[in-house]
Amino acid sequence: MEWQFHHTGCLVESITESLNVYRRIFGADKISPVVNVSSQGVKVCFIETAPNVFLELIEPIGEDSVVARLLKKNIRYYHTAYHTAAFDEDIVSLTEQDSKHINTFSSEAFQGKRCAFIYLPDGSLIELIEK
Repeated sequence: MEWQFHHTGCLVESITESLNVYRRIFGADKISPVVNVSSQGVKVCFIETAPNVFLELIEPIGEDSVVARLLKKNIRYYHTAYHTAAFDEDIVSLTEQDSKHINTFSSEAFQGKRCAFIYLPDGSLIELIEK
């Protein structure tokens, strides 16, 4: 598997409020527009912290969102994400290694490319992004 690290996903109650802090740290030119990812019930925004390395701010759209429930438990760091050119093969390989494939969806944040959430055997959550 050849993966390229893309981002760490962080849950926030309000992207707008969180950006006030990150804008001062990284500068406005390092912040993407906010994108609705309708299939996941979230809004996201990417902050470039190093060349091609991002922090993803994730805000739930509604109270019934999975991430809204995680925020209520004060869980902030959510997942790590990687680009892969072998998207389907990597999902199969991971499930054969006792990982649990949660879902696959097309993401507006990545121009409609497929993404998949997968729990690794140690309980870590990763996101694969189709290259």
